[in-house]
Amino acid sequence: MSYLFHIDVSPNGDYSYSKKLGAKFVETYKTANPDVPVVVRDLNTNPAPHLTGEAITAFYTSEESRSPAQAEKAKYRLDLIKEIVDAKAIVVSTPMWNWSTPSVLKAYLDQIILPGVLDPYSNAKLAGKPISIYIAAGGGYTEGSGHPESDFESNYLKLIFSKLGATDITITRAELTLAGVVPGMESLVDAKKASFDAAEAAAIARAQSI
Repeated sequence: MSYLFHIDVSPNGDYSYSKKLGAKFVETYKTANPDVPVVVRDLNTNPAPHLTGEAITAFYTSEESRSPAQAEKAKYRLDLIKEIVDAKAIVVSTPMWNWSTPSVLKAYLDQIILPGVLDPYSNAKLAGKPISIYIAAGGGYTEGSGHPESDFESNYLKLIFSKLGATDITITRAELTLAGVVPGMESLVDAKKASFDAAEAAAIARAQSI
């Protein structure tokens, strides 16, 4: 049976706004789809390693000629790819760090993009899968913020998943999560709550509709 695949990134536990959004999406989805199991890839507790030379060269080496390390790393990548390709729907919950994607999520994506197996060409195997992405950002990046272009994460993740075949991609961002934490942002606490509430409502609506 196919499943909902949840990629969770933040290390901040109960303090994480992205985890809260991901959890709300999953909770709502499970209520609407009680027979669909959920598989979680927690990149905080089980991080994907950065690519090594052995992981890359394994796929330019015949199977019988691979070293034990190459064979192990090749199997790891293929297992990761199977996990996401076999999913019915995919949800990603991640913080924004320094205007971009946490390296552990980038490392995961580098592991699964593999020419001839999962790629933008004849193996765009995420086609037909709805992708729901929830980002928690410490600052503000809306059009009225004065620097919306500083959000390098949203467009990057949309590009990656669209290149891999997905066309139904939504990106929802809760902003100003550092208000009330970082000195000087006290006046933005109400705006932070409004942004999170709107993101949570969007997560519920999305989970009910796919």
